[in-house]
Amino acid sequence: MRIDRRFLGWGVFFVLLGAIPLAVQADVLDPAVVARAWQLWPVLIIAGGISLLLRRTSFDWVGGLIVAATLGLMLGGLLAVGADIGRFGSACGSGSGTAFAGQQGSQSNGSVTVEFTCGDITIGTAPGGGWALTGTSSDGQPPRIDAAGSRLAIRSRDTNVGFFGFGNRQGWALTLPQDPLLDVNVQVNAGSGRLGFGGAHLGTLDIHGNAGSTTVDVSAVAAIQRLDLQMNAGSARISLPAASLTGSLEVNAGSIAFCVPDGTGLRVTAGDNITGSNNFADQGLTKTGSTWESPDYASATSRINLTTSANAGSITLNPKDGCR
Repeated sequence: MRIDRRFLGWGVFFVLLGAIPLAVQADVLDPAVVARAWQLWPVLIIAGGISLLLRRTSFDWVGGLIVAATLGLMLGGLLAVGADIGRFGSACGSGSGTAFAGQQGSQSNGSVTVEFTCGDITIGTAPGGGWALTGTSSDGQPPRIDAAGSRLAIRSRDTNVGFFGFGNRQGWALTLPQDPLLDVNVQVNAGSGRLGFGGAHLGTLDIHGNAGSTTVDVSAVAAIQRLDLQMNAGSARISLPAASLTGSLEVNAGSIAFCVPDGTGLRVTAGDNITGSNNFADQGLTKTGSTWESPDYASATSRINLTTSANAGSITLNPKDGCR
């Protein structure tokens, strides 16, 4: 048999592109290791150098083969579990910063908007109708705050975080009130977030993450009507409540893991995409058309209805290591 070297690289690329997700699903490869496949990118530079060195020899194909294999590993890992790019965003900036003066106020039924860039943000709740913010910034100045009764907006002052999110690092600890009914919108850019809403009364919870990692816990909310989560070049984990709600999960170049309590019915309408993956079948959901449904959905008292979309990423239901 004679191998046509013109197609050797493509063959290796597609074999690895499909083999890596298959090996993860079969528990042959550790997802935590595969998630770091994107860190192989320096090999592409090395392969370029090899190609130049061997350009006029009979081994000129070696560099291209290394490129194909490396891209197959990187993209295969991306399809299997989502790129671990959250580590990149979480590492933005340097230093611990300077503490800014604590901010606080009262909040009635209304909206909360949080736009955070570079660093670590923690959101929690407390009984009553008051909010409070403490933390650090590069210059000791608090973020921009617009508070007026039914509206609270908190935004980072410095949105220029430089190349790959390395800029002025911040740290926020925000406490939201449990008593009012709130529509909450949180955006985390180039950073890590731990967002907990225990005891809160939520209308819509809308979370966007870009180049970072976010953990969301709504398992103990007092009430929630809708949840929307979008991750771009990052990772997220979310614990859902034993309550009826609707929502959407969207990931682009990354991963989302979500946990549903036992006894809660689940229906997922998943967008078909060859660059996305999920484990719904492994978790016992049955598929009809584009809809996946848990066996107890029809009889469950509480039902969760989600739409999902994964582009160059993965969505995982009830991962082995949990969602917290």
